[in-house]
Amino acid sequence: MQKNQASEERNRSVFFNVSVVFVFVALMVIFIVYFYVTAPNIKRVNLDNLANSFTTSVNSAHWQWQAQGRPEIIIMSTFAPRLDDEKTLVEVDKHPVFMNAQGWPKAEFTGQGCEEIWSMVLNTSLQSEGFRVIAEFYDGVKLSGDTLQSRCRYRLSTGQYFEYKVFTGEVIKH
Repeated sequence: MQKNQASEERNRSVFFNVSVVFVFVALMVIFIVYFYVTAPNIKRVNLDNLANSFTTSVNSAHWQWQAQGRPEIIIMSTFAPRLDDEKTLVEVDKHPVFMNAQGWPKAEFTGQGCEEIWSMVLNTSLQSEGFRVIAEFYDGVKLSGDTLQSRCRYRLSTGQYFEYKVFTGEVIKH
């Protein structure tokens, strides 16, 4: 009889241990799924930040172009996010930006041209926070019969993108 009781006790102990492991695994799965679904999409947030920086830089270039008498090329400065001893911004780089007749950054109407616009405007490569950005050109004449609708699309491999209309300077987030 004691063997029988010992056997039942071992079975109960094994069943209890298996049950505890099962509950623990189930809770972990629920926890992971919950945080995966509710966490912001890091790639989307990163692209939104890039679109905002792109918009700011394009608008700065446009107003600088206006202030300098509408030249074909402007020299944009990049500043560090700090002040020097005299409480002025610290300039870290200067780079040329080619402007179209309407005062917006321009390059050739190709994917490579869109890459050049990105480089001129943001002064960085098509890489951000470890994500590769793909630049594509869409001809407005082919899209809608209107040259003014020509655009550069900057997208991540996951599909998120924003567009820059090369003739109007408009940046559109999608």
